Amino acid sequence: MNTSENFTTSSSVAVSNINIDTHEPDADAIKMFCGQIPRTMHELELREMFEQFGPVFQLNVLRDKQTGESKGCCFVTFFTRKAALDAQNALHNLRTLNGCHHPIQMKPADAENRNERKLFVGMISKNFDEQSIRSFFQTYGVIEDCTVLRDASGKSRGCAFITFQKRQCAVNAIKSMHQSQTMEGCSSPLVVKFADTPKDKEAKKTQPPMPNYNNLL
Repeated sequence: MNTSENFTTSSSVAVSNINIDTHEPDADAIKMFCGQIPRTMHELELREMFEQFGPVFQLNVLRDKQTGESKGCCFVTFFTRKAALDAQNALHNLRTLNGCHHPIQMKPADAENRNERKLFVGMISKNFDEQSIRSFFQTYGVIEDCTVLRDASGKSRGCAFITFQKRQCAVNAIKSMHQSQTMEGCSSPLVVKFADTPKDKEAKKTQPPMPNYNNLL
């Protein structure tokens, strides 16, 4: 049975729920797509709703590129996989928010389908070619594809994409290798994370600048 709810936020509550956290989400955390949300609902209100189920790492409302208006949907990534699944079980097809005619639709984003085994590797030595990277990561499982990103002259840009045969192999690689070392010629530790999907990139482009919460205190 659907329930209709109206989530409201006061400035004091909103500020208390915004935590600048340098920690990364768990390697097996799920990025969720959430549809059927009011176009008038802001990031702070959505964050408050989702944080009933666990801390939120990232939340992006999809907006029209021309007008900046909400499209009535968002991406949300919790710090833990359990929080994402708890939110889905409690919200999907069960709660209808005020201003919407249909219940919330919440499901794993495309990254869980097409890109769930694909990793982005950054801050890697520019001396590494595809074979070197394969050798570097093959201990975690079978690698289906490896592509080094190169500039117009063919030189490595110090980053690559790796696709494992199984998702768990990718998860293990992230857990073991992310920020594990600083490679020759690199200024920062190795970056190993799930690759962005086209929808991820769109959300980042349309995401407005974060407000200065210090002005609210």
